[in-house]
Amino acid sequence: MNFTYSALTPGQTVWALSPELLLLVTGLLILGLDAIQPQREEKQWLPYLALGGLAAACIAAITLWGCNTRVLAVLSCDAFSLMVKMVALVAVGLVVLLSEVYIKKHCALHQGEFYALLLFCVIPICLLGGATNLVLIFLAFDFLSITSYVLTGYLRDDPRSAEAGLKYFLYGAAISAVMLYGLSWIYGLSGSVDLGEIAAALQKSDESLQRLLLPALAFVIAGFAFKIAAFPFHQWAPDAYEGAPTPVTAFISVGPKVAGFAVIIRVLLVAFPPHGMVELAGNWRVALMAISILTMTFGNLVALWQSNIKRLLAYSSIAHAGYVLIGVVVASTQGIVAVLLYLAAYAFTNLGAFASVIAFSNQTGSDEIEDYAGLHKRAPALALALIICLLSLIGIPLTGGFVGKLLLFSSAIEEGLLALAVIGVLNSVISVSYYWKIMRAMYLDPPKVEDHVTISPALGVALGIAVAGIFVLGIFPNLLLPLLNAAAKVFF
Repeated sequence: MNFTYSALTPGQTVWALSPELLLLVTGLLILGLDAIQPQREEKQWLPYLALGGLAAACIAAITLWGCNTRVLAVLSCDAFSLMVKMVALVAVGLVVLLSEVYIKKHCALHQGEFYALLLFCVIPICLLGGATNLVLIFLAFDFLSITSYVLTGYLRDDPRSAEAGLKYFLYGAAISAVMLYGLSWIYGLSGSVDLGEIAAALQKSDESLQRLLLPALAFVIAGFAFKIAAFPFHQWAPDAYEGAPTPVTAFISVGPKVAGFAVIIRVLLVAFPPHGMVELAGNWRVALMAISILTMTFGNLVALWQSNIKRLLAYSSIAHAGYVLIGVVVASTQGIVAVLLYLAAYAFTNLGAFASVIAFSNQTGSDEIEDYAGLHKRAPALALALIICLLSLIGIPLTGGFVGKLLLFSSAIEEGLLALAVIGVLNSVISVSYYWKIMRAMYLDPPKVEDHVTISPALGVALGIAVAGIFVLGIFPNLLLPLLNAAAKVFF
């Protein structure tokens, strides 16, 4: 589908918004059908209805490929936004698969609300991928935050879940206020809430006005850093990851990151482009470089001391946010391609790891790394899938994580940021230590018990898709690179 902004008809507008509309309709349908069916009955159809809605939205996004237009003057329907939508939809589809057994076991009476909230979480991620208006960016961010808070505290009878949701909410509310202040400051200086108009207004102004934007930009970057769990705005992540239901932990480790990086790229490259505002762009690039270094270093060093696998993956997630920021700092076509590919690889890798964690904890009730002792004897396929995911997180060749890191580090070197690339490589070496703790427990330590760990069919499918995605991106990245190049060129 290919049309221009001036030629949009009401039907074309609806079609351009079809992924979001399909998610909304499916979520409301789940709530309605769940309400009219007696609670005592098993509702095995709920996750499959959610998957159907996600698949329909993904197909709608694919049919929009080639579109390059503005929708309702606040959204851009282009290759970048569509790629973000497809990554988010596939990731949440995997979350639905790995949620089936867990949610049925821990909150069987509230399954409908859970799957509806998951679908409602994807809507703001899709909107943030194409948002070109500061008001829409803030509203979509808050919508994503509120639904994430509810999901984090979803196990209402579990004190840890309630505590995690409360901490996430309090921290998020404070950061949202800071970000809103920064956005209003940008509007006050530029006289517009449209990213393109902000850039045009600033380029016509003198450099003194651009310097006045630095505090506002710092506030906005703080809001974005919170969403991707970057240092020093990461404090909510470890407690939220540990206390939230494990499928929700899997979601917040991927979904908000995809949204956060999508909006960081669009806001910084459209409103404050490096080629148009050299001094201002130089300032935000230096700030993000410092955040990137601190984030990856802090996440990796603190992860060394973790004994709970969910907290370990929380700090691992913080470190990976630091890696991805390298591509944003580079601010080139190759840098944005690296960001998108790394996010896709990270989604498969992290969701595969959490699928393994769910399969283990469902049967054993433990998230302690020491309890994974001898897992290769108790569940050989599960141990193998988890070790593949861990190898991808390290960045071992033939995995998607390796290709993602290779592109990130090489883009930094091409831009003359050799020191940043070297720090990224050193941090990847550090990460081997804490991932090795899990591998050693699974393959070298003797099992504490002899019972076998079984995997449900849905979890098995999720693990299979995740492992396949890791190897496809690691061995055949050229299948995706042309699409990622088209997405990156939107900004250049």
